[in-house]
Amino acid sequence: MKLKSILAAAVLMSALATSEARADAYCSLNVNPGSYIPLGQVFTFTINITLRPEFSPLPAYWPPTSFTVVFQGSKNGVADIPPSGEGYPGTFGYGTSVLTGYQNPPSGGLSGTYLRYAQIYDNGGRLYCVTNTVAAVLQ
Repeated sequence: MKLKSILAAAVLMSALATSEARADAYCSLNVNPGSYIPLGQVFTFTINITLRPEFSPLPAYWPPTSFTVVFQGSKNGVADIPPSGEGYPGTFGYGTSVLTGYQNPPSGGLSGTYLRYAQIYDNGGRLYCVTNTVAAVLQ
């Protein structure tokens, strides 16, 4: 059993290292309360969007004021979101926002290792930044 856990961790870390290359410094993603989510546990994602230096101190044009979040990722190493992504409802501004509405059902059925990252689009529909990848391990 211990070997299985070590192998799973090695696969997870290599997947994270591969996907980290896409991330940039202007946004980040976290899963809360942590990456291991037991049955029945509610969890959230936290995104942080920061101002790009080219928009500061006085931009030639106003920087974007709102953003949309589109998730990408996989379950157990297999893409489980279509290539167009899975949009999160609503728009967000600069700073930290909590994305709610997630739960590992008490009855199970969703167990696995989910890797997620988000593409952040500005109010003009242009890709603004790509977050780091996080793992959510549902029991």
